[in-house]
Amino acid sequence: MSQRTTFSTTTPLPPGIYRQTVISFLHDHKRMIDLNPLVKERHTIRRPLHAAPDELRWTWYSITDHASYLPGKIATGEVTYTCAFNNLPNGLQSHCYAPAGLDIRQRWLIDEPIQAVELGLKGVSAKGLYIREDVEILCNRAMTISVKNTLKDSHAELVARLKLKAQPMSSSARAVIHT
Repeated sequence: MSQRTTFSTTTPLPPGIYRQTVISFLHDHKRMIDLNPLVKERHTIRRPLHAAPDELRWTWYSITDHASYLPGKIATGEVTYTCAFNNLPNGLQSHCYAPAGLDIRQRWLIDEPIQAVELGLKGVSAKGLYIREDVEILCNRAMTISVKNTLKDSHAELVARLKLKAQPMSSSARAVIHT
C-alpha cells in the first residue's frame, strides 16, 4: 500500500549571493542534476507516455543514481528513473517517476526572510535569502523512511554544492557591476 509523505527543508544562503544567481542555477537543469551526489548519469529524453497532462511541456531526463538498498550500504546498485523539470519565476519544480511505484514531486524556491518569519519557520535569519525545498513522496510504506532520508541527505549535499558554486558567480557579478 502506498503512503504519501511531505516535508520541507529551509536553508539560509550566505550573504552576497544574488537571487538571480541561484535562480539561474535552478533553471539550469543539467547543472542541478549534476550537483546531486547520487547521480551517476543523466540524459535528456523525449516526453514519456506516462507524462501527466500538465507536464507535457516540461523538460524530461532519464537519470541513473547510485542506490543503497539496505541500511549501512550493505546492498548497493543503480536505479534509473525519469524526471521532468519546469522553471518557476522564483525557482524550479520537478516530478520523478522511479521503479517500484516511487513518485517524487519537488519544488525549490528562493524566498525572502520576511516570509520565513511570517510562516513561523525556525532557524531562518532575518537577513538574506534562503532556499526552500518542498517534497512530496508517494511510495510503498516499507520504502518511505529510506527514501525520505536519502533525499534529505543527498539534497543537503546538493544545496551545499550550490551555495559554494553560487558564491564565486555572485562575486564576479558584483565585480562587473562595480566597474
